[in-house]
Amino acid sequence: MKFAKILMSIILVLTLSGCGIFNSQTPVTTNSQTPPPESQASASQEQQEQTAPISPTQLTDVSASWIGVDQDVLGPNELTIDEKPDGHFHVTLPFGQPSAVKSIWIRYSEFGKSLKWGWIYNKNLPLNGYAMAVLDNSGKAVLPQSDNGYRVDGLTDFDLYLSELDNQNGRDTLKFEEGQTFNLEIDYVTQNNVEQQFNSLVKITATK
Repeated sequence: MKFAKILMSIILVLTLSGCGIFNSQTPVTTNSQTPPPESQASASQEQQEQTAPISPTQLTDVSASWIGVDQDVLGPNELTIDEKPDGHFHVTLPFGQPSAVKSIWIRYSEFGKSLKWGWIYNKNLPLNGYAMAVLDNSGKAVLPQSDNGYRVDGLTDFDLYLSELDNQNGRDTLKFEEGQTFNLEIDYVTQNNVEQQFNSLVKITATK
């Protein structure tokens, strides 16, 4: 009988000791995650960048370049030849929707000179400046009409011609030379009747 009591006491002590041991252990957190190695994270990021959609680049600027003094197209004040070769610029215009070009201007301002050449499609409007000839991509002159604009859509090329000035109006002189910078302005209206404008600088470089 005494032996049974002693045995029960030993079992009870061991049981209580065991509960204490298990309760003292730090519980394992199931929500913790080990971060992936740096090499795996970099590879995953590169993969996401490669699979991301790329937005198409839209052409929004006018492309303008100097061609040279190469042929006689007009005189300073009218669209008739004067046996003197004219300055030639080429422009490409990115029209995003059907539009109408109303006017084109080229200005030069340097060393106290302020000169302007212009083309207005509406022949009923006065031209405050020297004449400009505008040719389409087929080489045909775009002549002013009794209308509000020359119809265009998408990429459109024009060749612009300006006369050199030899004491025009008793004061204006200019010869096209390397290093001169001109300001190009194209005014147009969209099919939604919104007036817009392209602007660009064109620098004369040595002709090849």
